Amino acid sequence: MQPDFLTIGHVPKDLTPDGFTLGGAVTYGALAAKRLGLSPAVVTSVGPDVELSDTLPGIPVHVVPSPQTTTFLNTYVSGRRTQFIKEVAGQITASDVPDEWLAAPLVMLGPLAQEVDAGLARLFPQSIVVASIQGWLRQWDHEGKVSSCSWSGEDVLPYVDAAILSIDDIEDTAALNGWKDMASVLIYTRGREGIDVHFEGAWHHVNAYPVKEVDATGAGDVFAAAYLVCFAETRDVLLSVDFASCAASFCVEVQGTGGIPTRTEVEARIANVGDGAPSRQP
Repeated sequence: MQPDFLTIGHVPKDLTPDGFTLGGAVTYGALAAKRLGLSPAVVTSVGPDVELSDTLPGIPVHVVPSPQTTTFLNTYVSGRRTQFIKEVAGQITASDVPDEWLAAPLVMLGPLAQEVDAGLARLFPQSIVVASIQGWLRQWDHEGKVSSCSWSGEDVLPYVDAAILSIDDIEDTAALNGWKDMASVLIYTRGREGIDVHFEGAWHHVNAYPVKEVDATGAGDVFAAAYLVCFAETRDVLLSVDFASCAASFCVEVQGTGGIPTRTEVEARIANVGDGAPSRQP
């Protein structure tokens, strides 16, 4: 069956004091799409130590075999993340996408560790494509400590409908100035400080939804998926950013994937903050 929402990237193990959980952009993105009423599918690469059927129940998954699974250790201090990467699974290229999935109308590219070939941005010319670019912005040292790296974006940004990154993904915001001129829509999330959005030659701001943060892991990935879903339906950038911000606000309230909301929950929270219009500032 052809999915209507395709996510591509690694499903990583996120280490915890009690073992590990499976996460990543494709996990949170696919689950968010499903809870918003779509039929998602996943292209990923994991090792034999991981079983995905419990994490992605009822979601078709195409696995690129790898001897190991990408593994992260995430720590948070005052809302800011420090990451260590312990293992990296295999690369994902255009030939790894099943032919019957190439016509998926919505595509979310979610690299975590430089694993998604940039050419995938041009593989879906008839689709609406959103790239969560965090994985192209990462490098790591011999101890696995993750830091931001230089990235031109020229092989990805001109070919996607929106590119999304967070305050945790870059150390120097000067890079935004170059990326905004290549991307149709550039979305920069800043946690509780809200979201800066550049499109049609201008920056705009959308406020975050004030909630009590329990676990920020996956919030940006839920944001990306929700933005893609709403934009496909409305073609309204700021309305879609507000919808995505609301969806992400549920995610941070609960540890793991349990907080990913349904469409009904998102729409109810939006309505409760006023007339439902996004809080925008030029």
